[in-house]
Amino acid sequence: MPTPTQVVTDFIEQLGRPGGFADAIRAFFTDSTRYLNVGMTDTTGIEEALGVVQMFEQGMGMSYLKVDMLAIAEQGDKVLTERIDHLYGPDGNLVMSVPLAGIFDVEGDKITGWRDYFDTAGLAGGGSG
Repeated sequence: MPTPTQVVTDFIEQLGRPGGFADAIRAFFTDSTRYLNVGMTDTTGIEEALGVVQMFEQGMGMSYLKVDMLAIAEQGDKVLTERIDHLYGPDGNLVMSVPLAGIFDVEGDKITGWRDYFDTAGLAGGGSG
């Protein structure tokens, strides 16, 4: 059985492949996973999360993201991350970079909760920081 940290790092690795965001959600989420971008979106389950991904793809031109993991810590079934998420379009061009902190809840090899905290005001100006 993978550790919670390994589940999260495998999930994040999947996000780095073109089209990988939707594939990662299908592979790692459950029908009751809560995915929350604080101040922006709040979903429950795979289908709602895929709807947010589609919104990001259409609204921001995002296709995949690469993560600079600044810090990661595990406490029980929770994994805390400090990251810079770099969002890329399908052409490989950088759309924006977002510094954030996230908390993942893990059960077995599934993510049952994902909450990201970031400055939403920064997104209006391209999100770089």
